Amino acid sequence: MRNYLTGKERLLVAALAFILPKRIINIGLWVLLCVPCLLTSCDHDVHDGKEESGLSVSLTWADEADQGTKVKDVKLWIFNASDGSLVEEKQYGSAQEVASQRFQLPEGTYRILTTINLTEPFFISEQTRSLTNWNNIQIGLTNPKDVKHNAYFGVADVKIDNKESSYVVQNPIRSVLSELTVIIENVPKGTEMSGKALDAACCLFPTKKNSDGDYGLPSIEPTEVELPTLLATESTLKSEVIRLMPTIQGSPASHVYLRLLLPNGTLQEFDITAPKMNVGGKYELRFKYEEMQPKMNLEATINGWTNLNNEVETK
Repeated sequence: MRNYLTGKERLLVAALAFILPKRIINIGLWVLLCVPCLLTSCDHDVHDGKEESGLSVSLTWADEADQGTKVKDVKLWIFNASDGSLVEEKQYGSAQEVASQRFQLPEGTYRILTTINLTEPFFISEQTRSLTNWNNIQIGLTNPKDVKHNAYFGVADVKIDNKESSYVVQNPIRSVLSELTVIIENVPKGTEMSGKALDAACCLFPTKKNSDGDYGLPSIEPTEVELPTLLATESTLKSEVIRLMPTIQGSPASHVYLRLLLPNGTLQEFDITAPKMNVGGKYELRFKYEEMQPKMNLEATINGWTNLNNEVETK
C-alpha cells in the first residue's frame, strides 16, 4: 500500500475544501492522509502511482465567510502574460470539474481568471463571451439596484518551465461586490428609510491590481445606487444586505445619502462620509437615531468577534 497522495487525489482534497465546511474537511483530510488506499481502489485512471501531466487549477475561498456558497457556474480563462492574449477558455458546473481539468501549455508565464456565479445581473467584458485580451476585461451590473446574489472572481499567475510534468496553481476566489448593512436604533415606528450610495464604481477590472496590490481594480467612473426603501415596524430599523460595487478608484471615502420620512410627515436628510468600500468588503452603518446629524463623518473599527466585517460607527 502506498503512503502518498497522487496529484489527482490532492486536487480532490482541494476541491472538497472549496465546497465543504472547514470542520468537515479537516476530518476528511485525516481520512485521506491515513487511508490513501480508499481512493486508490476507486480510481481506475491512476496506474502505478503516476501523476497526470499538465497544469491544474485549484479553487479556494479567500474569505472563510464565503465557504458553503453554492457554486452553479464557473468560467475560466488563461492568458499569455507576455502579450495578454487568450490561450484557453472553459466553462464548468463545479469546482471539482475545474480541478480535474489538465491544461497542456508550452513554457511561459500565464495569468488565470476564474469567475463563479457570474450570471444576470452581472456581465463580463461588455456582455461578450469572446475575451481576447485581459486588459479589456471588466465585470459590471446591468442593474445595480437590489442585487440578490454575489458573484466571485479569482486571478492567479503561474510560470511553466517544463522542469516538472505536473503543475497545480491555487486560485483564491473572493466576492466582486461590497456588502453594506444599515442599522438605525431608537427610530420612531412607522419611519420610512430610503437613500443611495453615491461613489460606487460602475464596473470592476478583475485582472488589474488596486492600490493595495490585490487583483480587482474599481473603475474611475461612479454610479449612483438606490438603496431599498424600508419601513420601521419596530424601534430598530435594519436593512437587508445591500450589495454594490466597491468605491471608485482613487477615492479614500464612500458617500451615502439617507432620507428618513417620519410618521408625522417630517423629512430628514443625512449626508454621510464613510471609509471606502473595498472589493469583497463587508460593512455596517450603525446609528442611534437621536445622535444622527445632517452631516456625519465616520471612521472604521474592526469587529473583533467575526473578523469578517468592518463595522462603521459615528466618530
